[in-house]
Amino acid sequence: MSMTGAPVIYGIIPHTDSTEQKHPLGTTGVTNDGRTYRYGQAASTKLVLGKMCIAPDITTHHEDIAVNTFAIGDKSITATLGATAITGNEYQEGFVNVTDGTGQGIMYKIKSCPATALSSDVIITLEEPIIVAAEAATTVTLYRNKYRDIIVSDGTQADLPVGVPNIDIAADSYGWFQVGGPCSVLVDANDTTVGTPITIGDGTAGGVETHNAATEVLVGIQPAGAGADVGEYGVFELTLN
Repeated sequence: MSMTGAPVIYGIIPHTDSTEQKHPLGTTGVTNDGRTYRYGQAASTKLVLGKMCIAPDITTHHEDIAVNTFAIGDKSITATLGATAITGNEYQEGFVNVTDGTGQGIMYKIKSCPATALSSDVIITLEEPIIVAAEAATTVTLYRNKYRDIIVSDGTQADLPVGVPNIDIAADSYGWFQVGGPCSVLVDANDTTVGTPITIGDGTAGGVETHNAATEVLVGIQPAGAGADVGEYGVFELTLN
């Protein structure tokens, strides 16, 4: 039996973007000096270098939605959308989670999921077969790959951070997001304190600040020594990988 794992690319050059997808979303990249990255796609707005970026939220009307029955061995699920359409390939390389009912607690990788009008049925093709059959009351939630439709943090500290681009990444384009090692990141209006953990800043979009509450997501450490001033770009050791 052959075994495969998540792809890792060594010796990447993170200062490029592309309108063409060159790697699976979430691919790990490592520079020759050991900094680590994840491969992702910008949403419909350009991403600015040095700013902390986040994954998109789960779409409310694609959460806990009804499905037709499906059997063990099936490689597709038909679900009924709420009042929000699916556009383009937003769920490709994402997941469908069995939220409630028979088979709950199982998540399947999505191979394809076409654009579909709101309040309509969508056929979700899976990478793997169904392992527990579903009954009529079963519901599912559609979850985008967190490295698709990435946006700059808007200051909401409960968001899911995915990394920092080292260059501007054009709208809808693909590129590398740094997740580990020393990185230049915007200092938020609430200044960081040297030698302390850092989190998403709540004052300036894309900034980082001191981590001071259990509800805040840890994104890295500010090295001891003279830190950058508010509005400047400081050196932070990212720990998202």
